[in-house]
Parts: sequence; structure tokens; C-alpha cells
Amino acid sequence: MKKSVSQLIAMLLFTLPGFAQDRGSSEITASYAMLPSENMLGNLWMQMARIGDNGARSFSFRKGAPFISYKYYISERIAIGGATGYNAFANESNFRYTDYTQMDVKTITTAGEVTWFYVRKPGIKVYAMAGVGFYVMKASFDAQNTSTVTQGMTAQLTPVGVRFGKKVGVFTELGYGYKGVLNTGLSFRF
Repeated sequence: MKKSVSQLIAMLLFTLPGFAQDRGSSEITASYAMLPSENMLGNLWMQMARIGDNGARSFSFRKGAPFISYKYYISERIAIGGATGYNAFANESNFRYTDYTQMDVKTITTAGEVTWFYVRKPGIKVYAMAGVGFYVMKASFDAQNTSTVTQGMTAQLTPVGVRFGKKVGVFTELGYGYKGVLNTGLSFRF
């Protein structure tokens, strides 16, 4: 009996750390962001600055944007990294009250991100993420390619993200900002 208990304790000591060996590992993700808002800060400002019908802006969104992200686990609960995305169908209004709703608008977004894992189980992780970066927006006005380039700060707040899988996994995130309201994709840990 004593030997069995000792063997059980030894097995637990050697196998349990294997469930939580995230520190020092990396993760690459490819995702599709639905309803991205590259100019999150400007859009929030515009919503607060609305005055009557004359100040109203129509914020409509077309298609989403693909993103590639990288994370490095600095501890068992925290990962840092970055993301880059391209939105070929952006439909935004910028911070300077320029209405881009009838133009061909494309954006490139790059941001640094911090992820905090609040549930970590084998095969499933639940987390929150925050990111801050910048975007470059090119808006073409007409067929002669008359265009303007605007850049600015952007952010992403994701209170809930869920990842299923060990080395290869799928994930879904709910939030607001440059990665949209819903961001979903594949991830590979190494």
C-alpha cells in the first residue's frame, strides 16, 4: 500500500508539470477578424461627439480582415507578442471627421499584444487580450486613383478568448477593435 501511494505521488509529480509547461513556448496564429474597426479610438470619439442629425455618421462594415499573430509565453499566465493584419474592404470614418463610407479603403494594422490566461486546462484555455498599435489607411476617391493616406493609433480589447487544442488548435475571440468583434482561426504552438 505504501509503495502504491509513493508511486502515485511520483507519477503525479512528473506528469502534472507537463500540463502547464507554457513558459518559454511560442504560438503562431492565422485568423479572420469579422467587423474590424482599425480606427477604434476615432470611432468611439465620433460616437461621443455626435450632435443632432447633422453630426451623425453611418458606421457600416463590409468584409473582415485576415491577421497573423505571434505570442511568446513569458510565464504560465502571460504571453506577449504582436499582430499584423490587412483589411482590403475597410469602411471607416477617421478621427478627423472625414467620411470614408463611399470610398475604396484599405488598411494595414500592426500592434503589440498582451494575453492573460485565466483558465488553463489540458486542451482548453480561456483568456483575455489587449493590444495597442497603429494603422495606415489608404482611401481612393475615384477611378483616377486620387487617394489619401491616413495613419493613427488603434487598439483591441478582448475580454474573452477560447482556444481548443494542444500543439495545433482552433480559437475564437470576442472583443472590439482592430481584430473585430469576432476573431477566429487556427494556432500552432512550438
